[in-house]
Amino acid sequence: MNILSLDTSTPVLSLSLRTSSSYEERKIIGNFSHSENLLGEIKSMTKRAGIELKDLELLICTKGPGSFTGLRVGMAGLKGISLASSAPLVSVPTLSVIEESVKSLWKGPIVSVIDAKKKKFYFRLSVNDEVVVSDRDGNPEDLTESISSLKDVLITGPDAALFASKLLAISPELDITVDKEAPRCLSYALEKLGKEKLEKDGPDDIGEGPVYIRRSDAEEMLMAKAKEAKGE
Repeated sequence: MNILSLDTSTPVLSLSLRTSSSYEERKIIGNFSHSENLLGEIKSMTKRAGIELKDLELLICTKGPGSFTGLRVGMAGLKGISLASSAPLVSVPTLSVIEESVKSLWKGPIVSVIDAKKKKFYFRLSVNDEVVVSDRDGNPEDLTESISSLKDVLITGPDAALFASKLLAISPELDITVDKEAPRCLSYALEKLGKEKLEKDGPDDIGEGPVYIRRSDAEEMLMAKAKEAKGE
């Protein structure tokens, strides 16, 4: 089965292509522009695998939270390929994928985190495969009470070190470990969860979009202008 998986929810691009005879995954960190370079990377990968875009049979991407622009670029790109190839598209929550990428390596509590900017973070907490704090947009102090009594808590994700430093500044006694391999390539975890979601729920509806959790700057501006117009 020809499966293309990608995560564009952060500045780190995770991209993989599996065929019946090959597997390639890439993690690109740095000044990578998802909007300018993503399609070129996908075409280069399919060329190396000896297939064309029309030969893809399953498309998987993260659905958020994360960068508004990155999520839109990734999902829109795969929707276009889906329409052209008739391959089903499945999207998976970003923080679930980050957690899945370390579950086989860490048996203690796991905090998956992405910098949401504006001094906030997207995070979730799982203990023994049970979600204790579901995906949310908040400050580090919003999590300290939930992990204060826990032991061997792993902080993972592309912004794990930053989040951990802020947690320790608030509560130095916290028993936390920073994932030294973060940011990890999420391709294997993304493919696994995507296949499971397809089997359980089927493909995404064509009208389904990213999950942002918070409103974008544009939405905030529109709401502020609406309130101003009403004299609130």
